Amino acid sequence: NRPWGSWHGHSRDAPREYPYIEHNAQLGGWWQGPVRLRNFKPNLYFTRPHDGKRTGGFGRLKDALTGEGPDVFVTISGDKRTLMRDRPQKWQWSEWALTREEQDEGIEFDKDLRYQDLEPIIETPWAQRSGWRKYNFRTRKFEHPRWSWWTDPDRVWRDAMWAPGTKRRDMRPLNKRDIYGQWESQVPWQAGFWSGGRPRI
Repeated sequence: NRPWGSWHGHSRDAPREYPYIEHNAQLGGWWQGPVRLRNFKPNLYFTRPHDGKRTGGFGRLKDALTGEGPDVFVTISGDKRTLMRDRPQKWQWSEWALTREEQDEGIEFDKDLRYQDLEPIIETPWAQRSGWRKYNFRTRKFEHPRWSWWTDPDRVWRDAMWAPGTKRRDMRPLNKRDIYGQWESQVPWQAGFWSGGRPRI
């Protein structure tokens, strides 16, 4: 009898899963493990993230008609297994960079972290976020940074989390983040170390 463990157990009766197909910015081109795919063509997907204010199909359509909410991105993915990971993360599409602590935390605890996950998105001249604009979660629009953002802490929100099913008129979120990266929550501190739940990056 063979002892049970991660390095023991029954012999494999199914083929091993192939490595992910990923783009390597240092070496160039698309790679699947140690093998470079010479004539590989990735798939393009249109992606529109949501900031949590309006959810559902009707809410997303209303955002598109009113010009509110995040912009539309083109996601380049070489493997369907990594499509969700290839989509722009909140800190990427909102143009608010990760803090040093958040970046170190991701490197230490995120076992699936890839080098390309830490890269900023590529700007396009026709996008409304171009020209160093950042997403203001309060107005739900991309805006140029201005001096009043630093003088009035409530003028801009770097991040915000609304309660499920919230309405457009319910502007005050459960949690919001100021320009300095500090979180303010309406949930009592007795709820835990992360009031209102751990913030998502």
